[in-house]
Amino acid sequence: MIVLTFTLPPVGSAWRQTWSLPVNCDPLTVSEIDLRYKYFAANVELAVNGVVFIRPSRHEPVIDLGLSCKHVERRLALGEDAAFGFTERPEVIHIRGVGRLVWIESSELPLRAKAERSSLLVELARFRESVYRRLVDDVPGIGGNPVVQRLRSSA
Repeated sequence: MIVLTFTLPPVGSAWRQTWSLPVNCDPLTVSEIDLRYKYFAANVELAVNGVVFIRPSRHEPVIDLGLSCKHVERRLALGEDAAFGFTERPEVIHIRGVGRLVWIESSELPLRAKAERSSLLVELARFRESVYRRLVDDVPGIGGNPVVQRLRSSA
């Protein structure tokens, strides 16, 4: 079983403030750098068959993670290995495999889990789409931002 989810930080926390763009900011023109690394941090969890790679207490910028998921999806769909990293840490999650199975491993911790390639692809896409939907629901006008549009399957 693969769990890849996010929840918004509690109201009043400094992390929740990352879900508000500055007053008079045009959401269409927020830069990719700011969207990927400055705004929209959430509590993220990634667990594969009981092995927890990202604990739900960790805060990650979900646009960056969502776009990383899209990159991983493309690579895995081509039968290639893939990896994604994190903004504030040197850790990299490597995904390697042949055929229908993939191994997910951490570069920093002794974590390793096996999953069906197709199941991982479904979860990566589901996560990315849920990030997009939450952004569009919570931040008026951000759906037109070209960076945010790339989170969609058709973008």
